[in-house]
Amino acid sequence: MYSEKALKATNNSGLQPALDWLDAHANDASIDDPVVYEEPTTEETAATTEHAQSIKCNECDKLFSSADLAQVHATKTGHQDFAESTEAIKPLTEEEKKQKLDEIQRRIAEKRQKREEAEKEEQRQNELLRRKAGQDMTEQKEKLKDQMLLREIEKQKREKEDDKRAKQKIKDQIEQDKRDRAVRVAKEKAERDGTSAPTAAAEEPGAPSMLVSGLPKVTSDSNQARLQIRPMLQSSKGGPAPPVTHIFAADQTLKDVIEFVKKEMPHVGSHFKLSMSFPRKDFEHHHESMTLKDLGLVPNAALILTT
Repeated sequence: MYSEKALKATNNSGLQPALDWLDAHANDASIDDPVVYEEPTTEETAATTEHAQSIKCNECDKLFSSADLAQVHATKTGHQDFAESTEAIKPLTEEEKKQKLDEIQRRIAEKRQKREEAEKEEQRQNELLRRKAGQDMTEQKEKLKDQMLLREIEKQKREKEDDKRAKQKIKDQIEQDKRDRAVRVAKEKAERDGTSAPTAAAEEPGAPSMLVSGLPKVTSDSNQARLQIRPMLQSSKGGPAPPVTHIFAADQTLKDVIEFVKKEMPHVGSHFKLSMSFPRKDFEHHHESMTLKDLGLVPNAALILTT
């Protein structure tokens, strides 16, 4: 139907004008209207005989039914010499019409197929781009996740090493305090007995501690608790205050330890706190009535004294 309408609109002036007409009127609202053929009146026939029947290209002798088609021809060929002609465009035979219609339909089908193929290729390219973008995003997320995991592992490793060094430092300090305490006890004993104190042996890390040897050994199943109380204070001489070690009964309370500190270490005052480093635990007022065994201070423990 479209081909027949295009041929009628161009007065059967040729295949190319019909195709040009279809391209120009493809979006017209009346493109789907049926083709209507009207018989020319006597007056129209006479007027057609007396007036111009077509437009002729003097350069190639082609005839055109309208100025628009002649303009299309001029644009494509570059021909400029046109004139009105009384020569009527010869109507096509039924066979020629059928051939032209077939050719127009073939050309339209080819054009539609090319357009569909172009659309499919465009969709394929868009899909490839979408998949590539999705793959890049997934890879980027995995890379970021791996980097965050590595940073977290490094952080945990550093924290573990720092904790290990801190524990070792505290252990070394405790051992040094033991040695210092042993030397001091040995000197005091030597002064009381009027003998010389074995200072050199006490200062060596491998030498037996006077603190250990001067006090009875407390076993894990003992009913006693040996507590080392380390004040985090400066002594009157400017150095760190020495620790004090004492053996308590396992059923004594924390209140007894506090009273001992007040009596034996009056320089710390009456307002102080006791705590443990490992495991970390701060003793409060409600702990004072609990026994040393219930507090986990048996058979031995190190308490930190702060004011």
